[in-house]
Amino acid sequence: MKKLHILHLGIGNVGTEVVMQVTQQKEKLKKSFGVSFHYVHQFTSKNPREEINDAIRNIASPFVLIDTTASDKTIPYIAKALRRGGFAILVNKKPLSGKQIDFNLLHSLGGERLFYECVVGAGLPVIRTLKDIILTDDEIVEIQGCFSGTLGYIFSQLDKGTLFSEAVLAANKKGFTEPDPRDDLSGIDVVRKALILARLLSRKIELEDILLEGLFPAKMQKLSAKDFLKNLPLLDMFYKEKVENTKRKGKVLRFVAKVRPHDCCVGLQEIDTSSDIGSLKGPDNLIVFKTKRYLQNPLIIKGPGAGRAVTAAGVFADLLLVAKMVQGGNV
Repeated sequence: MKKLHILHLGIGNVGTEVVMQVTQQKEKLKKSFGVSFHYVHQFTSKNPREEINDAIRNIASPFVLIDTTASDKTIPYIAKALRRGGFAILVNKKPLSGKQIDFNLLHSLGGERLFYECVVGAGLPVIRTLKDIILTDDEIVEIQGCFSGTLGYIFSQLDKGTLFSEAVLAANKKGFTEPDPRDDLSGIDVVRKALILARLLSRKIELEDILLEGLFPAKMQKLSAKDFLKNLPLLDMFYKEKVENTKRKGKVLRFVAKVRPHDCCVGLQEIDTSSDIGSLKGPDNLIVFKTKRYLQNPLIIKGPGAGRAVTAAGVFADLLLVAKMVQGGNV
């Protein structure tokens, strides 16, 4: 029986769910894969840096590092784990959507041992589909869609007449938002996802290269997260009028990303209600792949794009791929 040792960074909402799913399925995994999953270390932001480095240095192989944080400080840990021959599974988008040089470094170190299906579309097979399209020598014309289940949920609520502040608070309570809701409402979370997809298309692009207009005034960025939520009602009338004006045109508001080989844009758009994106409801994501082969009838992936359970399930799916590689001796 082979053992896969797990080192986990970020035991928050998604991290806790991952631990629960792995624990519940532990015995079944032994029978199905002949691999025993062993949680060795679980770290939060309170753990000292040297403690985490020591854990990576001393953990037995084969091992996997899971990053379910929302931190931009985990790149050294991921790189160290990959250098040691370990696997890495990322939910955290920041290591791959920071500097291009860091994206390149992690891929050069990790290769097939670096997994990050959940960085776009939670548990939806977006990254895998894109890699398969590229691998089969198809040509991407455009990737378009709603990449944020959080914003999808919020704007669906606005369609029903819910006030903006109430919709945001409801999304936060359901666990759809990032730890700081401004990461969603600023649009930066969608930009990070679009950036990762663009880089997979071999584009050399930095975060600041993508134009973005957020969903709240810049001055609110200076508030604490708690005060920000308290001040949300100040935006209620603005969005109420915007939604009503859009409805009169027979359209709906959706936060849309477009990724093409030579350009990338993200922002709020008025969309026809009859379109695939316009008919999208709730926290579902919808990603449209228009390629040379899928030109007249694009390939569409649709499903839950937010929520701790589906995101954790995506991590679990990546863990199963790691288990197969461990069992096959590809360590």
